[in-house]
Amino acid sequence: MISLMMTRSICRRCEQFRAESSEAIYQVKYGDEFGAKAGARRPFAIAGASPHYAPDLPFRTEHIALDLEIDPKEKTLRGTAVQKFKVIAAGQKWINLDQEGLAIEEVSVDGKKVDAQLESDRLRIPLQKSPAPGESLEVSVRYSTKNPRRGIYFTGPDAAYPAKRHQVWTQGQDEDSRYWFPTFDYPNQKATSEITATVPKGFTAVSNGALISKKDVGDKTQFHYKIGIPHVTYLISLVVAEFAAWEDKGPRSLPVQYFVEPGREEDGKRAFGDTPKMIEVYENKIGIPYPYEKYSQVAVQDFIFGGMENTSATTQTDLTLHDERAHLDFSSDHLISHELAHQWFGDLLTCRDWSNGWLNEGFATFMERVWVENKPGPHGGMEEAKYYSYNDLRDHLDEDRKRYRRPIVCNTYMEPIDLFDTHLYQKGGLVVNLIRHLLGEEPFWKTLQHYVTKHQKSSVETLDLIRAIEDVTGRNLRRFFDEWIFNSGYPEFEVSYQWHDEKKLAEMVIEQKQTGGKPSVTQDGATTFLFHLPVVLEFTMNDCTKVSHTIEVGESRDRVFLSLPSKPKMVRFDPNSNIPKTLKFPRPKEMLLEQLKNDADCMGRIEAAQELVKLADPEVVAALGAAASKDKFWAVQAEAADALASIRTDGARDALIAATGTTNPKARREIVRALGTFKDEKSATTLKKFAEKDASYFVEAQAITSWTAAHFGVYALASDAKVDEAEKFLLKQLEKPSYRETIRSAALYALASFPGIEKGERPRALETILKWSKRGEVQDARIAAIGALGRILRNAALPERKRLFTVLNELADEDSFRIRMALIVGLSSTESQAAIAILDKIHSSDVDGRVRRNAVAAMDALQLSGSTPDSVMQLKGALEKLEEDQKRLRSLFEEQKPSH
Repeated sequence: MISLMMTRSICRRCEQFRAESSEAIYQVKYGDEFGAKAGARRPFAIAGASPHYAPDLPFRTEHIALDLEIDPKEKTLRGTAVQKFKVIAAGQKWINLDQEGLAIEEVSVDGKKVDAQLESDRLRIPLQKSPAPGESLEVSVRYSTKNPRRGIYFTGPDAAYPAKRHQVWTQGQDEDSRYWFPTFDYPNQKATSEITATVPKGFTAVSNGALISKKDVGDKTQFHYKIGIPHVTYLISLVVAEFAAWEDKGPRSLPVQYFVEPGREEDGKRAFGDTPKMIEVYENKIGIPYPYEKYSQVAVQDFIFGGMENTSATTQTDLTLHDERAHLDFSSDHLISHELAHQWFGDLLTCRDWSNGWLNEGFATFMERVWVENKPGPHGGMEEAKYYSYNDLRDHLDEDRKRYRRPIVCNTYMEPIDLFDTHLYQKGGLVVNLIRHLLGEEPFWKTLQHYVTKHQKSSVETLDLIRAIEDVTGRNLRRFFDEWIFNSGYPEFEVSYQWHDEKKLAEMVIEQKQTGGKPSVTQDGATTFLFHLPVVLEFTMNDCTKVSHTIEVGESRDRVFLSLPSKPKMVRFDPNSNIPKTLKFPRPKEMLLEQLKNDADCMGRIEAAQELVKLADPEVVAALGAAASKDKFWAVQAEAADALASIRTDGARDALIAATGTTNPKARREIVRALGTFKDEKSATTLKKFAEKDASYFVEAQAITSWTAAHFGVYALASDAKVDEAEKFLLKQLEKPSYRETIRSAALYALASFPGIEKGERPRALETILKWSKRGEVQDARIAAIGALGRILRNAALPERKRLFTVLNELADEDSFRIRMALIVGLSSTESQAAIAILDKIHSSDVDGRVRRNAVAAMDALQLSGSTPDSVMQLKGALEKLEEDQKRLRSLFEEQKPSH
């Protein structure tokens, strides 16, 4: 599963799209904005959290057969669930099935009706006699439900969105299957399953496994699906809608099927087209053929996750479908490859309990990188894969620093969904890649083949992986797992280098700063240890040969002397970026300039760009400008642009303007972003050209954001005519449709930054934002408008303040997951305790754990920080002025300093 919260945003430095919405492009990701308000990391476990363990298994579910009738328009499900159980424990008098909100009509055991007891969250079914271990039982439950809020979702037209199609889809993870059929709803046992779904004629039903039959029954159509490999109940799926469908062939003529809304077939082919090749890559790497009868992907509207790996029948958000222009610098591959990887890691073998969920999500995230490494063409390969992992690390560091720190394996939570964070996904994937590095390529993949073969069709916990590594390689990695999986944090390295010419020795001092030498318990209760692992030190000599030394680190301070033939021209620490870490490693300027220009490794060039910022002078600016314009890899161009933005001199600005001519849209977007930090006429003029038109949606949208920042930096004290001119320009941008409303979203956020809008002085801009926040407008634009209203409220005068809070309070009555998440972000950005009542309303009325957890975090942050005092706002303004003064002084220094 890829969560909408956790999805990779089309964001700074990274083109990948794990993100669910365009609000992620222009505002802080869910949680970050309010997570940082108190200024310190907080405990992961919120009030009410408790340790969770897998439940007992007095019975083993062997087969589940659902006979269902679905009415998409009436939003009803009527069904019979027949389940076969094997008795495990003696002395049982009841079978307890999980259920929520189901209307139970009749229950029978082995064909005999019984008087079952319906409790709030379970169905207690009496047994006439205590069956002996090994006996089999068949339980049948006839039931119905109408438009429940979880488990099965009925979406369709209403007064605000009359053109919307009727669709029905299920979402079982983590424990929501009980909302649409009574069952044992936990991942520590598996069963085969089948679904017979009767739907209105013209609708298609898609479910797990092979389609056994399809036949008309009066004015309805009946679909019968069956899957012969056991899987957990949260992976049982049913989707009902009017679809356009087509089929590819995978390895061994495997049916690879696609279902999208009619008219979006070409968008679907762009999104899903690489699936057969992905299956081939994964089979070759894992060494286990794709295990199921078929693989289908179904794109549905209003999906509450990015994708869900239902066994053989993945459900995807239709937000990943995109047009040809978006495809210039956007791909669905991360989503498609992630959910496909789950067919092995998560479906064929499944975490035994949610605390071990990284065995599902971490491995699927790692396999995203494996696909990038092996993807043919210019958008794949090792450089792309390394940068992909680097952005995973950035995502995780962001959560670790601003929100909380926890072990990857953690069983204390409020709801299982609390665990679906960057610790589970990104850090989990990075640790799997580190294990690959430690074991070596061939032993690692042999280990995975053994691990999957041994545990297929069953449930796993982390100890099973540890033992698989021991079985295949003889390596005991228990200390590694203690440090990386069962405890928290990561190594924070500070490295120094010194050359001793007379002895031809390189002296390296490596310090771990995350702890003082002993296990460190931080304020949030997380424990961080010293990390013990091999680190590669790589030296590049003048003749371009490389000398590598591997050293074992594990002390708070390790000091080594290494003999070299001569003084090196480059020094790298962990040159292939295998270790998830932070690194401070200052080196002489000439060494870093050499690395920026000539290191064959993209991460080496990026590292050099970041370090050179601290040594900024005209020579450094020129080198960074050359990298931003000409480096062969777009991500190095982007990072060099970011470095130039940090230098903030006229020379840096001119270098960025020159770099805007790059043909790569992903690099151009980051260059345009960087140029927006310069608040001068020259920058504004350049940016406006890109804001008016660019081949890429995302460049054009970023240029709107950057141009607005530069324009108001220039004209902050200018006449209303300049503000009117800007307003007119941005209103024109709102006329442009784009993928995921990227351009309109940028324009709405830009309007929210207008001088005087918070005091009621820009009524047209404010009314425009309010218009786009209303039901009936496209949801992505609505989400941006809600975020914009939150920003305006931060400093709004009293009349506007009362009105806008009233608007946000009314929006909180909607039940849309994405709107409510956007409201939480928007309300948190108000920095006002007046937002707490609305957040509490959202929290108390929602059923989604992500909404509730984020609402609580936002309320806590607002209670701690309160409203921003005027003195703080004045200080912020003074600091911005100081930065501009510093920029001017540095530019003068550049003009007077001779170049070398």
